[in-house]
Amino acid sequence: MVTTTACYKPLTMQYEAISPLDKAEAGEKLLSGDTEAIVYGLLGAVEGVDDWRWVQDQCLRFVADPREDVARVAIICLGHLARIWGELDQKRVRESLKGVKASASPRILGAIEDALGDIKMFLKKTPTK
Repeated sequence: MVTTTACYKPLTMQYEAISPLDKAEAGEKLLSGDTEAIVYGLLGAVEGVDDWRWVQDQCLRFVADPREDVARVAIICLGHLARIWGELDQKRVRESLKGVKASASPRILGAIEDALGDIKMFLKKTPTK
């Protein structure tokens, strides 16, 4: 599977191609504690890991992260998963996004709306459990 996801670089306002990562590479970045590494880990996992449930679980770990860039990318990646795989655990994802929405900044709210739009557009009618 070959897909393309761009990464927004807030300070430079540039987009760049994301390198696909396998589970081990993504997991290392996600455990690093470094904001940029986590962002690239999430995006790379969406591009390279062939287990959508594992990627979904990693994204859900970060949707309420206090670092806005991390939370925003985790939410956006849920939308990417819906687009790429056509599957998500809709109940878990929607509940998680609903929990974040109550105290979200405008940037996070925008990411949530985008992800929900992707979920609505790309997921099969029957929720995956």
